[in-house]
Amino acid sequence: MPGIYEVIERPIITEKSLTMNGERKYAFAVHADANKFQIRDAVETLFTDGEGEGKLTVTAVNTMIVKGKIKRYRVFGRSSVSKTPGYKKAIVTLAEGQSIKLFEGV
Repeated sequence: MPGIYEVIERPIITEKSLTMNGERKYAFAVHADANKFQIRDAVETLFTDGEGEGKLTVTAVNTMIVKGKIKRYRVFGRSSVSKTPGYKKAIVTLAEGQSIKLFEGV
């Protein structure tokens, strides 16, 4: 079981995830063994409200496994295949009127 500081590995900053920020949804890459309760506790503990007022309230957590993609490339006339690593992704929904300060202004 991962600790509270090992649950969230990194935020996912893509065009699609940034458009979800307006709906109070934030995407994170999380530890493969983390469950929804651990992800909820980690977000509520590690991040503060965008206005700096205090703790966040997580209303929903959705998780998914993102599979790695196969990459083909040629080296010295020979084709080679490699695979990017997969990861677990969590989309966290916050309560009405709350935001994460880390994602503001991105």
